[in-house]
Amino acid sequence: MGKKLKEKFDVKISNVKEIKPDEIASNPPDILIVGSRIVIGSPDKTIKGFVKKFGKALKQPIPKAATIYTHGMDWDDAYAKMSKILKENGIATEVLDRPLEIKLENEKSPFESGQEPKIEEFVRKLYEFA
Repeated sequence: MGKKLKEKFDVKISNVKEIKPDEIASNPPDILIVGSRIVIGSPDKTIKGFVKKFGKALKQPIPKAATIYTHGMDWDDAYAKMSKILKENGIATEVLDRPLEIKLENEKSPFESGQEPKIEEFVRKLYEFA
């Protein structure tokens, strides 16, 4: 997905443990994509904590954001809580209405086969959204 996004956007992919919220806030992106694994029906607590700190560091909301989830169970839209968390913390003015959810074979594996069309559709929606 990163390669496809680089065709249109300047892309930086980072692990939340390797970046500081105030570093991003000092030069905010035009669009932010937040990815999280689903843990017991909710986005990962490390990501949620980062989002809260990032919201406090931002001077103004980023124009747009989108969300990606990885999970190992059957998908339930109730898991898609990150959009609300982004809005509540003043991260983005607008969040893409539909997240990308990618099912994994198991917790530490690549995604299940058959996920590629969802990724293609998500990239297409990002192009339109941005």
